[in-house]
Amino acid sequence: MKKKLFTFLLALVASVSAIYASNTKVDGIWYNFNESNKTATVTYRGSSYDSYNNEYSGSVVIPSSVTYNGTTYSVTSIGVCAFWNCSSLTSVTIPNSVTSIGGEAFYGCESLTSVHTTDLAAWCNIDFENYNANPLCYAHKLYLNGELVKDLVIPNSVTSIGERAFYNCSSLTSVTIGNSVTSIGKEAFDNCSSLTSVTIGNSVTSIGNYAFYRCSSLTSITIPNSVTSIGSEAFDNCSSLTSITIGNSVTSIGNAAFRGCSSLTSVTIPNSVTSIGNSAFRNCSSLTSVTIPNSVTSIGDYAFEGCSSLTSIKVDTNNPNYCSID
Repeated sequence: MKKKLFTFLLALVASVSAIYASNTKVDGIWYNFNESNKTATVTYRGSSYDSYNNEYSGSVVIPSSVTYNGTTYSVTSIGVCAFWNCSSLTSVTIPNSVTSIGGEAFYGCESLTSVHTTDLAAWCNIDFENYNANPLCYAHKLYLNGELVKDLVIPNSVTSIGERAFYNCSSLTSVTIGNSVTSIGKEAFDNCSSLTSVTIGNSVTSIGNYAFYRCSSLTSITIPNSVTSIGSEAFDNCSSLTSITIGNSVTSIGNAAFRGCSSLTSVTIPNSVTSIGNSAFRNCSSLTSVTIPNSVTSIGDYAFEGCSSLTSIKVDTNNPNYCSID
């Protein structure tokens, strides 16, 4: 199935390659220029993403604007497959002007070790088309104004953390999400394997699918009362997670939201929750007790399968839905 999907993606990439093809090089970088709005897209050389190999190498600094034939263009995007298989690329600097990065833009950049930016708010708002669009997929380290980002503080100018914003950023050890943020996007902190603590501000209303998936060093999490939904696999495979506090506005716990949290010992589900998704706590092998409130009307398949240490389940038998919980 994965092979077929990958083949399909390659075909899709090939079908749009003409859009991003370029023979225009300025200061070592290839561009496509949009005359109507005076914007530029960083791209690959030639008529196809695989026309040339290792067209970019070493350290590449993308400017916020570029002048060509007397006209200045704002660099707002990095195109599909722009740095495809540039195996000698070691670092990339992305300007604040970039708002989108196309699919597979950094596919195969195996030597990439660092990503640089100067504005965290701009970084959080980049639209990464897929995980290979984010150079952190390979580099693992994000630098802000030359400093390695370990203790991440999301500034108040940020209202949402975009999808895959910090995907695979293993340099992160702590994250503080300010009160201006209302949503945490899909895969935002997926596989941040060194992340030990997360503080979520009390304006966040949703935690996206896979948001903290595979954060294997995360030990505890408090989900504030502002949050109404926890996405599918949001904390899946957070194997060091021992403690979770779920705020009393959460109405749904997504499929596999806490699956594989093998260090979790107990959980109290607040009485705002109406549904617990499929495999929500599956393979939480250290879980010994769980409290299910009278608000719950549905519990998905395999929600507690593999909870081999579970000895106590508290269910409010006064729950009018008790006999009809699905």
